Amino acid sequence: MELLEWNDSYSVGDALMDAHHQVFFRMVRQFSQSPERDSHDAMKKRIAFLAEYTTMHLGAEEKLMQQVSYPGLEQHRAVHQAFAKRVHAAKEAYIKNPGSIAADDILTIMQEWFADHILGEDKKYMPHVRQQA
Repeated sequence: MELLEWNDSYSVGDALMDAHHQVFFRMVRQFSQSPERDSHDAMKKRIAFLAEYTTMHLGAEEKLMQQVSYPGLEQHRAVHQAFAKRVHAAKEAYIKNPGSIAADDILTIMQEWFADHILGEDKKYMPHVRQQA
């Protein structure tokens, strides 16, 4: 899997959201290059971080969208809920059976969803953020 690099095309016009997104990009890169990425402890820590950080980030993003009166908030929230459910399901599956999900599966979930979501859904609220600036 070719890893994506953060660049300005991923910016959503809000410094905090951009910083949150950059953390995900760095996490994917670090995890993919980690020599112990397939170890049980490394996977457990990464999945736990992903689940916790996802919950925190999505809540912060929804709060921002509410503050800027983004009209697509409810639809965006539904997309977030579906992703959070997917992440938490991966976490639970790994806890029950560590062999049920591989490091590459976690990397794919993180990279593809965030890159697609940022460039697709998150860019839609960008004009509303810029209007409030």
